[in-house]
Amino acid sequence: MGQGQIPMFHDAGKTPLIKLLAVFIAVGLFAYPCSASEPVPVTGDALFLGYDPDADAGENISGAICFDDHQCILVADEMLAIQKISLFAADEMPTYQAGPTFGQFFGDHCTDISKKKACDEVDLEAIARNGRYILVTGSMGNKRKSGKRAKERWFLAQFLLNTNGKPHQGSLRVQSKRGLLMQLFGKHSTLQPYLEKPLQCGGLNIEGLATLGDQIFFGLRSPSGRDEGQAYVVQSPDSILTAPTKQQVEPTHLHVLNFKASDGKPLPHVGIRSLETLGNRLLIVTADAGVSKPGSRKRRDDMIARCASVPKGKNLSNIAGDAPLTPRLWIWDPAKANDPVEIAHLEGLYSDEKLEGIAVLGNPPSDAETVDLLLVIDGQKDVPPLALLRGVPVPP
Repeated sequence: MGQGQIPMFHDAGKTPLIKLLAVFIAVGLFAYPCSASEPVPVTGDALFLGYDPDADAGENISGAICFDDHQCILVADEMLAIQKISLFAADEMPTYQAGPTFGQFFGDHCTDISKKKACDEVDLEAIARNGRYILVTGSMGNKRKSGKRAKERWFLAQFLLNTNGKPHQGSLRVQSKRGLLMQLFGKHSTLQPYLEKPLQCGGLNIEGLATLGDQIFFGLRSPSGRDEGQAYVVQSPDSILTAPTKQQVEPTHLHVLNFKASDGKPLPHVGIRSLETLGNRLLIVTADAGVSKPGSRKRRDDMIARCASVPKGKNLSNIAGDAPLTPRLWIWDPAKANDPVEIAHLEGLYSDEKLEGIAVLGNPPSDAETVDLLLVIDGQKDVPPLALLRGVPVPP
């Protein structure tokens, strides 16, 4: 069982009850301007069993989507890690049951989930859905520790999930042409200098994904307007999935979003960590845009060389600070020229955890005043990888 996984109570290796109760008590969530219920840990079996243990997929959950019947799909940022779970959210102490994995559905991209080298390291950072079509994306960024390019992370795929919970044979569409996918971002002067650059100097890194109709929205952790409290969303027609050449990639739209603290001042160093569709609007999770500093002088010098063409790149300005930003939840309408509105932020035990994904539960009406969310925690410290957040307020 991976670190941070808490078994269900009927499992042999039980977590002491006092520790689990401490998780419930220590977690606080306060919303701006309304209040919401506290996150409740969701317990269950270890995730991504059968995958190469060296990949640690179960500790690196990066996104989730859920259907109306609380059947959910999780992704992790190791190998091609995709897994179905059944969520029992109505319980006072909610649980989940691990289901099948879909890595080998990707054919030559992943031929054996038990061997890390048999699967492309696409760095899946987000998942979205349009009806029963599932969309996943790689980070399209460089390797975090070395700063080196990673062409396999230029990866976008879609498949249809049957009502029986199995991928529909013949429905898989994979777009992994690096030069073609770069057209999504390279046409924007704000983003172009950051393509295939180390994350430590603001290199492109996708962590959010959502769909509205025939439009795909990519939420960027970096680059970002760190001093101005700005983060970016790139909107693309879904024809990118089947575009045969660079010349046939339709134009994309760059949204520059301003995130402000409760006092009206820009929220510095902010990056987008997750997107989720809610009606005709998007829910946005923000946290640190920055990443860890290079681990050695040699690695730092190598990254500086790679960052030479990036504005202020030699300063490696996208280094995370000592105090991580609190994960915040916002709502935003892409059709309007307005700024996102904060509806909640995490405090207590979850305030320094990495909230990497959210999924709306059930089928809330367009005028719902609150929604319930499944939270996905990456690289967990003191909590299980999944949590339930009930009664999040939704402004009209």
